[in-house]
Amino acid sequence: MKAMLTIFRKEIKDALRDRRTLMTALLSSLLGVPLMLFIFSTVLSQVESQEEKRTVLAVGIEYAPQLENFILRQGYQVKAAPLDYEAKSRSKELDQPVLLVPQDFEKKLMTGDKAILEVAYDSNNRQAEFGLRPLKRLLEAYTQETTLMGLTMRGISTELLQRIEVRERRLQKPEERKASITEMLPMMVLMAIIIGGMYAAIDTTAGERERGSLEPLMMNPVSGWQLAIGKWGAVAAVGMGVVVLTIFSFFPSQWLIKNDTLRAEFQFGIKDAIGFLMVLLPLAASMAALQIAIALDCKSYKEAQVRNQIVTMFIPFVSLIPILFPGREPAWFKWVPVLAQNQMMNQVLKGEVLHPLTLGMALATCVLITVICLMYIAQKMRKVVMV
Repeated sequence: MKAMLTIFRKEIKDALRDRRTLMTALLSSLLGVPLMLFIFSTVLSQVESQEEKRTVLAVGIEYAPQLENFILRQGYQVKAAPLDYEAKSRSKELDQPVLLVPQDFEKKLMTGDKAILEVAYDSNNRQAEFGLRPLKRLLEAYTQETTLMGLTMRGISTELLQRIEVRERRLQKPEERKASITEMLPMMVLMAIIIGGMYAAIDTTAGERERGSLEPLMMNPVSGWQLAIGKWGAVAAVGMGVVVLTIFSFFPSQWLIKNDTLRAEFQFGIKDAIGFLMVLLPLAASMAALQIAIALDCKSYKEAQVRNQIVTMFIPFVSLIPILFPGREPAWFKWVPVLAQNQMMNQVLKGEVLHPLTLGMALATCVLITVICLMYIAQKMRKVVMV
């Protein structure tokens, strides 16, 4: 036990001295979530600002007096778009889409022919693209009103077209919170865990091998298990530290959210933090063992880094698996590392209570991964120097 603690303290000191490990852990844990929430808040504010402008830029609106009258009745203003709207939209000087009305628009409506309206915008101009949805919604309302008026003029009751009314009934519990915008948070946290502990795992194996400090360590009278547990404990401590810092960075992150919609959706409290810790701490420990096992056979720091980056790339793909299973989630999801944690974190963000059995299954999987990796590390530790 004393030997394992000695190795643990030595590896922790090395990890804290390594600027690359320390900076990666701190940046990934402290800046990741605040930065993402700030970006979400900014983008959402831009979208909402477009909907609140209540201004329509148009070319040829004089050819559609009825459309202009409808737009004004909805509380919007109609302004003439500049003649060089295409160039200004490409250069992003124009931050709204432009409605294009053809000269024969009113004539076609009078004769019953199909009239065409165009909405011009540059897809590279994000501000203009954000204004596309409210403008299309406004035009759809005008289309519906025009159709109903046309039927009425022909003596056809509009009630014949509305014999069935469809209403939505949301089955969401009152205490459940929306988390549509914050669905990327679990993946962000998982990436921070993997990246935060990766450099510590590499440094304690391939890094020590390059520096020549691994051989003196192996000459001490300690077993492979003592070496494995000591090194794993240090890397796991770094990974768990990243988990704690990341989760508690959620609290100050909420102060950075200026958008009311996002602030209402993202309400993270102490209860949620405890749920996240229960879900993520075992995963961080198992990922530490896996990363050490991956880096152990590598002859250089760079080779170990490339191999561990493959594991990092695995996380986004796993998070996309639920898309292949719309509807009820298969039971085997609860046994898949990363996927199980992703699902449980989403439940926490929605305000749902985690089931003890689900937590137990995820914990059992993490323990199994840790034990298998430690067995491999203990077996290979004495042979690394000879490779």
